[in-house]
Amino acid sequence: MTLRETLKTYEKLAIDNNKEGEAVKLLIMELSLLTPTQFYLNQNEQVSEPVLKLIDQAVKKYVFEDVPIQHILGFSYFYGYRFKVNEDVLIPRRETEELVEEVLMIYDEYFNGNEVEVIDLGTGSGCISVTLSVEEDKMKIDAVDLSEAALKVAKENNQTLGGTVNFFQSDWFKNVKKTYDIIVANPPYIPNGEAVEAIVKKEPSLALYGGIDGLEPYEIILRNAKNHLKKKALIAFEHGYQHKDAIRAIALNYFPDAVIYQKKDLQGKDRMTFVGIGGVLKNE
Repeated sequence: MTLRETLKTYEKLAIDNNKEGEAVKLLIMELSLLTPTQFYLNQNEQVSEPVLKLIDQAVKKYVFEDVPIQHILGFSYFYGYRFKVNEDVLIPRRETEELVEEVLMIYDEYFNGNEVEVIDLGTGSGCISVTLSVEEDKMKIDAVDLSEAALKVAKENNQTLGGTVNFFQSDWFKNVKKTYDIIVANPPYIPNGEAVEAIVKKEPSLALYGGIDGLEPYEIILRNAKNHLKKKALIAFEHGYQHKDAIRAIALNYFPDAVIYQKKDLQGKDRMTFVGIGGVLKNE
């Protein structure tokens, strides 16, 4: 069977069972050990029997057992970096890359290239903290998570990718002693009891569910943030698209003089809120 025939066969299997054809394409490409360019240039090449067997097993796990392809592969790409992921951490999403990109842009504009202290709350795989560390060496980053299993994955990613993040266990700010220039977080924001796809349920519930309305972590973080912020500071959140107005209201309750900047993701959904304090951010 050629690579083209293999792709066509398994994409159809996925689509016929309400799964994503693009996910199957990525799975086949990675299991074939091909770069994207090689993948498209070798469509007429025969797939070896051992590789075909691997592909068959992997695709069927994804299609029929609802195992995320990232768990099958053991990694996920984020901001151009390859992060280890497993059932102990949330799989990095494209929207979170946009959060990281915006934090880096705000840093460039408002912190003048100075060294800053950053904390990533609920770091999971470390995708936010490690990426910020690798992209900007003037950021001195702490990252916390309640889950020791998640921290183990994050530390491994930090070492593999050459980050300089300091990790420690904490339930939000409970074990945090310092003040920071930037607080960044992608907390769990699915309301308790909300139905999710079977494949999403393979990810840790601790990283998914954010209380009755999905806003509990934001309330906790914003209520306690004043004790951990410098006079000039930024708080950066990812959140559910339906939470834009509620998070703005919570932020202004605790920081009435703050400048609030909210941004849509590439899908046009309200996904990010930035709280500027002491001259960070300008009123639009």
